Amino acid sequence: QQGELNSFLWTIRRDPPAYLFGTIHVPYTRVWDFIPDNSKAAFQASSSVYFELDLTDPYTISGLASCQMLPHGENLQDVLPRELYRRLKRHLDYIKLMLPHWMTPDQRGKGLYADYLFNAIAGNWERKRPVWVMLMVNSLTETDIRSRGVPVLDLYLAQEAERMKKTTGAVERVEEQCHPLNGLNFSQV
Repeated sequence: QQGELNSFLWTIRRDPPAYLFGTIHVPYTRVWDFIPDNSKAAFQASSSVYFELDLTDPYTISGLASCQMLPHGENLQDVLPRELYRRLKRHLDYIKLMLPHWMTPDQRGKGLYADYLFNAIAGNWERKRPVWVMLMVNSLTETDIRSRGVPVLDLYLAQEAERMKKTTGAVERVEEQCHPLNGLNFSQV
């Protein structure tokens, strides 16, 4: 029963009430039907919505992209062991080869090309820090490719909040997301 599901919604009892909702970074279509009605009602009733990051802000997106890069002049080939780099390159070549077969007719109907999609996801991979390459590789699966173009839950809710003219904001800055990951040493990654 949907009413018995753990909604990941916390209510702060005040007037008006405040809510804290735990989201997940997956295409919203994978989880939307499983989000209990009380969570959806809390979202509808709220006049202000704050997210982890403001994924609708171009500065946030460009900040995330630049924080993923190695220091100027460094390449992934310089920091990874040679055999690991070769395996990674072979894997990405395989992904690029498979991508046209993984794309949905709907994606192709929207004019999405495999080369464009690959470059949007993996472009400039040789300049990225290892931790970000690892996260990128984890998202280069057939299932994830087939859901490209569908916003992740956070972005979907942010777009809905803007459409509904709610006040939106973020509780974290890009640096607060990036620096901890960039601070991991190679063996931790």
